[in-house]
Amino acid sequence: MFAVGFGRMSCRICQASTEQVLDLGESPPANWLKSAPDEVQESFPLVLEWCSNCGNVQLRDALEPEVLYRDYVYVTPRSSMLQAHYDYLLSYLLADGYLSSESFVLEPGSNIGYFLEHIRNRVGRVLGVDPAERIAALANESGVPTISDFFNRSVAQQITREHGLADVVVARHCLAHNPSPHEMLDAASLALKDDGFLVIENAYVLNTIENTEFDQIYHEHMFYYSIRSMNTLLGLHGMRLVDVLMSLVHGGSIIFIAQKGLDGPTRSTVHAYEPRESQYLNREAFAAFASRTREVKDRLRELVDKLTGEGKSISTYGATAKGNTLLNYVGINASQIPFCVDSTTMKHGKILPGSNIEVISEDDARASPPDYYLLTAWNYQDEIVRKVRDSGNYRSRFIVPIPFVQIV
Repeated sequence: MFAVGFGRMSCRICQASTEQVLDLGESPPANWLKSAPDEVQESFPLVLEWCSNCGNVQLRDALEPEVLYRDYVYVTPRSSMLQAHYDYLLSYLLADGYLSSESFVLEPGSNIGYFLEHIRNRVGRVLGVDPAERIAALANESGVPTISDFFNRSVAQQITREHGLADVVVARHCLAHNPSPHEMLDAASLALKDDGFLVIENAYVLNTIENTEFDQIYHEHMFYYSIRSMNTLLGLHGMRLVDVLMSLVHGGSIIFIAQKGLDGPTRSTVHAYEPRESQYLNREAFAAFASRTREVKDRLRELVDKLTGEGKSISTYGATAKGNTLLNYVGINASQIPFCVDSTTMKHGKILPGSNIEVISEDDARASPPDYYLLTAWNYQDEIVRKVRDSGNYRSRFIVPIPFVQIV
């Protein structure tokens, strides 16, 4: 059984009724890369919905975590942008007393462990948890202790028995990746000291809506959090927000800092964005978002048709989940764009789901550069452009699809 709650129209946070915001059609899960073009894959709906009661924005239809993550291929990239973000987050947490040199830091969804690797010399101990067995193995090989499992109540209890309670639990871009965030918050509360801090980082729904980042919508991203919806979710688990900060990483992210207990001090940052959330998280704003999304689809479709009709070659850059949403929604496939360039070795030779575009290495791309790169990893635009130019390629131009279609 792949599906959880298909066709439901109720909020997974507060159980109130929801209403549809955007329908992107059906698509295979974005990280289900194929070994051959003729490999058959199942597609599932990508329908975004909104709860006016608590402000939650979520996928209507969710997939089982076991299906999505046991054979996961996404590996956190080595990126100067991410390194700068790690520095920013670490400095903030240390300066404001959320972390110390003695802290035991636990990270569910730690992937290959780059964040824990970055901070481990500044804290006491680190431990990662990730369900993708191959990726967890790579983290352990690199010296970042990582448990390969889903972060749930039983795993949290095991961790506390074997490692003690955590001073800080850091859930970076994973609380949105589970059909039941209640299960993960329950586990985090069990694993955390009473005076400890829970740090949650995810794409911020305001950035998604305001910047027309519809490609952030894929089967792994089951929730799109706001301060309002996060306050509701935490409150149901006896926790409260104490601080909020913003980051430009991944197209605009929000970092929530929470503690146990419903009573206690909170910073002004928790309330600073409430007027903007009220302005941009409503029916009118969602309708405008859906309209702009359709406009991007039409304009990108027209541009690709025009360029390929003129005999121009195009490759995508970035075998990303967001890129697969973009390609499948717009209707672009290997007949027009045969190759996708990516730096992740385990993706080379694979085939993108739906579009059937082959993933090649950056070395292969340098040997035969296209006329245009469609930046499916547009959030790394500056790094990609610099990398291409530094390789001696001054020929290729770049198509940036979000927030609107442009050539740079």
